[in-house]
Amino acid sequence: MADSILFSYHDSTLFASDPLTLHDGKWLNDAILSFYFEYLANEVLRGDSTILFLKPALVQCLRLQQDLPSLRSALPPDMHTKHIIFIPINDGDDVFVQGGSGSHWSLLVCSRTTRGAGKTAAVTFHYFDSAANSNYHVALATKVKLEMLLAENNTQIITHSCPQQENGYDCGVFVILFADILARRYADLRLPSRQPSPENVTRSAAVQYNTAPMPVAAGYTMLAAPSNDVIRRVMSPFAVPATDAPMAKYREFRPAMLQTAVIKRTFWWIDYGDLCNPNKARRTLRQLIDELCAKKRSPLI
Repeated sequence: MADSILFSYHDSTLFASDPLTLHDGKWLNDAILSFYFEYLANEVLRGDSTILFLKPALVQCLRLQQDLPSLRSALPPDMHTKHIIFIPINDGDDVFVQGGSGSHWSLLVCSRTTRGAGKTAAVTFHYFDSAANSNYHVALATKVKLEMLLAENNTQIITHSCPQQENGYDCGVFVILFADILARRYADLRLPSRQPSPENVTRSAAVQYNTAPMPVAAGYTMLAAPSNDVIRRVMSPFAVPATDAPMAKYREFRPAMLQTAVIKRTFWWIDYGDLCNPNKARRTLRQLIDELCAKKRSPLI
């Protein structure tokens, strides 16, 4: 029986069999990863042109194929200008197997930071692996290929300590959780550079905020913004508290920006306290897919 299309979401397509990989004890496939990367790009980063999520199939091609001109033409032409690039790593050795032929997912993130006017950007690769860095050799090979394609040199790769999975099948869930945390941190840092829009500002929250002002955390610098501007951002679906209160899905804060030194120390740090239970994450992803699928099927959409 042919696998039917469940729905399409921007540049990703889910088939009926794909959500089955979200059941406990199953390995997530590349379609689920591609879907959630699209969700982050469009719902959290809202089309921010400084960030890029590479599809798992493209990353496999990039690592395993040797035809550099063809690979270069397959990459986004402005890839060298991106500040952050999310790169899902799979240890499979076959480009043409749908869903991936490997047994482990991990996450590589390319970060480009400016050094000042007239100076070249510093490129650093950050690596997150929930299984004791078992995919490090694959990530390193991917980094080397990207250097060749982007004509970059003198880059470095930093292996970060991060939460570890307790079984042999939750690696894809951890990649999604890691990417979710980092993408939302980046979104928070980008917010102050934009004027707060009317839909982002809530006056009632501002009154409550000003009544009992929260202390500015060490390392934060408050920007010159109206004192009654409070930015409201949708929380990660993995962090939403178990309550039906309308505001439970939002968190609110004044425009603030981390100092550069603090960003270097804390931005890439992911602790167990940042993550939800992998089984809860699977249920949350299934619920998100169900909600989007219902919207796609609605005659009002």
